[in-house]
Amino acid sequence: MKTKKIILNLIFPILILGLFTGCSFGEDKKPTDIEKENPTIIEIQNDITEIYKKISYGCVGIYATSNTSGSTGSGVVYKEVNGLYYVVTNYHVIEGMDKVRVYRGGSRYLKASVIGGDPKNDIAVLTFSLDLFGGDEVYVNDIFSYDEEIVSVGQTVLAIGCPLGLENYNSLSTGVVSRIGKGIIQTNAEINPGNSGGGLFNASGRLIGINTEKEVYTQSMDENGVIRDIPVEGLGFAISLDVVKKCITDIEDKKTAIERPTLGIQVIAVNRYLTTSETSPYVEYLPNTLEEALVVAKVNEGVAKKAGLKTHDVILTVKGNQIVTLNDLSYELNLSLVGETFEMEVYRPSTQEKVKIQIIL
Repeated sequence: MKTKKIILNLIFPILILGLFTGCSFGEDKKPTDIEKENPTIIEIQNDITEIYKKISYGCVGIYATSNTSGSTGSGVVYKEVNGLYYVVTNYHVIEGMDKVRVYRGGSRYLKASVIGGDPKNDIAVLTFSLDLFGGDEVYVNDIFSYDEEIVSVGQTVLAIGCPLGLENYNSLSTGVVSRIGKGIIQTNAEINPGNSGGGLFNASGRLIGINTEKEVYTQSMDENGVIRDIPVEGLGFAISLDVVKKCITDIEDKKTAIERPTLGIQVIAVNRYLTTSETSPYVEYLPNTLEEALVVAKVNEGVAKKAGLKTHDVILTVKGNQIVTLNDLSYELNLSLVGETFEMEVYRPSTQEKVKIQIIL
């Protein structure tokens, strides 16, 4: 409540100022800074309103059920072929469910078919058609007609979905891009359960990601040694468009659940200057030129061992892309298919040389 009082106290003098500056008393007065800024603020608000009106017709709710449970989420229409609309959503929204419906507001539940899913990347594709009663025109977010948008920290984003259930159909929240990771976009736009599978759009109305999860709390130990839950705000995450498009392409091609390959190895992230009891024994395997890298801790029976990967090898690149963190390696692996060649370059401490390895996944 104190926050509300502070806001009101800040706004009240501005309102009074506006009341008196509107009276010139016969003097020619220049516009105040507030008056100069207002048109810009109004223009931005109008832009968001108009963008929402357009793209929201391509956003849907998802209602999935089985004999024992149910699930609600959100989705985005990305393609239309002869009256058949294609929807991308999160796999966890429809996982284990027998029946799926697309919800378009009011009582508009339309039968949907699941084309396939990608559990590893949490993406699924559905299709639906309008019934005899039609309904509002469907807007198609044609993500394959343009290259991925440049996503920058600080840019305005719009999240559209059904937070806490379909009764909040196509709710809009806004925010900014907070951080950009490999295949993931962090945002402070408010998302909640039910937003899963919904779109994250830029200010031009183009899809840049699919909302998938949020941090709810973290844990910390107090002075008495008791672990406490600490609420976390403004930490939402969306799957970036490059991952979404690759998953959709694979799902449409296979028309089933996509099985992503594994290497059969265990790796440990090592930082030369930020060590723990677990990572410190592996620092000696890093080449002098690296401060941080992934070290192979164990090689199990499988494709990696067959290809010649060894324990204590330091992973440098995969498919020509630099690998530093576990997320870097997961990104490359989770967008690969069984049967593909996984090209890897490693540093081998035992011989102090770089080795190129080709792994058939």
